[in-house]
Amino acid sequence: MIVTNNRRTFQVIAVAGMGGIGKTTLAQKVYNNPRIGDHFQVRIWICVTQKYSDVRLTQDIIRKAGGSCGTAERLCELLPILCRTLGGRSIFLVLDDVWRSDVWTDLLRNPLQNGAASGCVLVTTRDQNVAMRMGAKHIHWVEKMTVDSGWELLCKRTYLEEEGEDVQCLRSVGVQIVNKCGSLPLAIKVIAGVLTTKEKSRKEWEKVLRSNAWSMSELPEEFRGALYLSYDDLPPYLKQCFLSFCLYPEDYGHRICDLRKMWVAEGFVKQEEGLIMEELADQYYSELIRRSLLQPDPRYVDQGMCTVHDLLRSLAQYLSRGESYYGDPQSLDATAISKLARLSIAENGEIVTIPGPNTEQLRLRTLLLFKSPPRIEHNLFSRVPYLQVLLLNGEGIECIPDSVGSLINLRLLDLDRTSISRLPDSIGFLTNLQILNLRDCKFLNTLPRGITCLCSLRQLGLFGTPLRSVPEGIGRLQLLNDLSGFVINADGSCNTEQNSWDLEEMRSLGQLRLLQLSILGGGQNASSVQSTDDIIDQPLTVTHLRNRAFVLEDKAFLKYLAISCTPQTERAEALPYTEEEISNIEDTFEKLHPPTCLETLFLANFYSHHMPSWLLSSSLGTYLPHLTYVKFIGLPLCPQIPPLGQLPHLRFLRIEDALAIVTIGPELLGNGVGDGVHATTAFPKLEFLIMKGMPNWEEWSLVGSETGNSSSCSLRVMPRLEQLYVIDCPKLRALPKGLQQLRALRILRATRAHSLSVIEDFLFITELKIYINNGMERVSNLPALRKLTIYDTPALKCVDNLVALQYLELEDYSMKSLPEWLLRLVQQRAHLRDENLQLVMRCKAAVIQRCLRGGPDWPIIECFSRVSAYTKDRSAYLEYTKQSGCYRTNQ
Repeated sequence: MIVTNNRRTFQVIAVAGMGGIGKTTLAQKVYNNPRIGDHFQVRIWICVTQKYSDVRLTQDIIRKAGGSCGTAERLCELLPILCRTLGGRSIFLVLDDVWRSDVWTDLLRNPLQNGAASGCVLVTTRDQNVAMRMGAKHIHWVEKMTVDSGWELLCKRTYLEEEGEDVQCLRSVGVQIVNKCGSLPLAIKVIAGVLTTKEKSRKEWEKVLRSNAWSMSELPEEFRGALYLSYDDLPPYLKQCFLSFCLYPEDYGHRICDLRKMWVAEGFVKQEEGLIMEELADQYYSELIRRSLLQPDPRYVDQGMCTVHDLLRSLAQYLSRGESYYGDPQSLDATAISKLARLSIAENGEIVTIPGPNTEQLRLRTLLLFKSPPRIEHNLFSRVPYLQVLLLNGEGIECIPDSVGSLINLRLLDLDRTSISRLPDSIGFLTNLQILNLRDCKFLNTLPRGITCLCSLRQLGLFGTPLRSVPEGIGRLQLLNDLSGFVINADGSCNTEQNSWDLEEMRSLGQLRLLQLSILGGGQNASSVQSTDDIIDQPLTVTHLRNRAFVLEDKAFLKYLAISCTPQTERAEALPYTEEEISNIEDTFEKLHPPTCLETLFLANFYSHHMPSWLLSSSLGTYLPHLTYVKFIGLPLCPQIPPLGQLPHLRFLRIEDALAIVTIGPELLGNGVGDGVHATTAFPKLEFLIMKGMPNWEEWSLVGSETGNSSSCSLRVMPRLEQLYVIDCPKLRALPKGLQQLRALRILRATRAHSLSVIEDFLFITELKIYINNGMERVSNLPALRKLTIYDTPALKCVDNLVALQYLELEDYSMKSLPEWLLRLVQQRAHLRDENLQLVMRCKAAVIQRCLRGGPDWPIIECFSRVSAYTKDRSAYLEYTKQSGCYRTNQ
């Protein structure tokens, strides 16, 4: 319905249903459907929320459409920008969780219809009347799950085997639980989270079924039953953590590192023997995921970011009412504000202010402003003497008053991404401060000496801040377990200006769990500092390294280590590194010998002719047995990769911008691997492998000469590999034959790998993406392949033996007719009597004209079950569905 709509109109389609029934999940499936991306030039997802801001929402759409708001802050300025940004393009807009129709009728309808050539708005709402008032062409009402489907979901979420004895024993009580959940997916998921903490016995499940929490009649209806029970079952420490989500905007992405520091500073985490509080906070985070109260973002392999369902967030807000508030404090009366312990300000004007008499002291313990205005009320800090958590983020903040030193109870001070140019000396009075974040403060060049007096400090974040003057004595902060922005200098110059710290000061920091540092052989352009979005790409100021013994080897708790040199392009006048500087860098890396407990290693902009000896060890797997994530970005001089195949727990490996690599052979797997004597497994747990930006890489072999001889039969390589990406490796001639038999490998992508001529005999991959490969000639014998995407691959001559293929995406604006291999492919499929093959094609209008009914390429088109063909600007199109006989074109 969406993609067959007349292109000259703008339509609204709605997904309606009660909270937690799966409206957003359904909308996400539509949004991510390849046909939507093919049909519309712009795709935008907006979470509207109940109390949305016209200005913020419009700014969000402009940015996501690829535009810039500039300094525009008023709606009358933003709406013309929105029209210009859309520029006559087709748009697919999702408005998720709409409560009022005026977001469309009064705000967006006119500018979108005036600015876009055509489009579709997909709305999710709990109120069918809202959809009707928005003029929805079609309203899809999401029904509840059937009992059988609900029981199947419950089994999946509680890890019950389908045919096991447990299932038969628990089915009757499980079905009753599903019915009590109203067959709502969200309710079933959170109850499953409760059941996973219980013994898998009928007795324990019946206890959950009979719980009084099902019948809390005083609760609003949408929170009764499963949602409240999932909260009520939490231990006290997790209840506090869950309720803290009420302070964040809807649809907010929660990073584990941010939640960790917040929970510690709030006092939610209680010390246990053998673990520090941050480690316990990580366990709390994982427990909330297991209970389905947090939803992991699938883009993060390590589950480092999560979201909270809006119903669960609303439950947290309801249970915290009176004590915690998110929104505009101006809407609260003085009595309500006086009772608040936690305040998160959603809207801001020209100044941070809290209503009430200037002399009134509030009992606030937490104050959060994620997008701060330029000024802070002069007496604000004197009104909140009990404050423990203060977060002021955003470029608006330019000055922090000296009175911040009066907040003696403060445990967390987060000033990330502010425009401050100095930190008050009074910061040294905050002796209870545990977390100080000053990351990406572009105008902050100096740290006050008082920072070294903050002996309670557990986290210090300085990454991305161009410091030129720092105080000596950071080694006194012996409770630090998270230190980012520690910089060292690889040359032998004296540090007379104290513009950095001596690496020797790190010796006393025995509690470090996370360390981000940079080394440099010479001067740099201190004003050129990047964002912390990718931590290892940061240029940092310099410091002095003396000839010392290893300072990291005794860090018995260090799990995360990121080391980078300043990129040559960021150095003063972009001067290349001298041989002396390179030698100093190599010596420095040798001294950064990590401990055996390390789990994550990032190296960036590594200007060295060889890897440090501790990475080339023949017993690397024994030396770093817990290493799980490895990322090397920027190896301009190093011709060899370490023997990472020895690492027994490595899950993720990314090698990028390795300019000097020409061959990768058995040395990557490790000593003795593939010699016909040692029976071993290389990369036993590797799941994700990304090779990118290696312009001189020509050969990749796993064993010997890749002849498949019997000497390698005892070797297993990457048995768990799921995804392989080869990007911007133009000279690589072939993929190792040993990868073809990998049963776990599902996704393979080759982009600008121009020397690859063949991809064949990969028996288990289900998705193949070939982007801009000038030399690719054959894709063959991929029996499990279901989705094939081919962009700008003009030399391709043969595509065959793809018996499971269901979806083919082809983009080539240089072709003059459909390729011959496409005809042979559909003929081959016809012999299989498989008519379930879909084609999506982007090409010139002349090719579409050849594909019209009666045209020379129509015999190929009519073999597909469904065809969608477009030009780049969507000015010409063809839609064809075989089963219904639907045929639409503007040619």
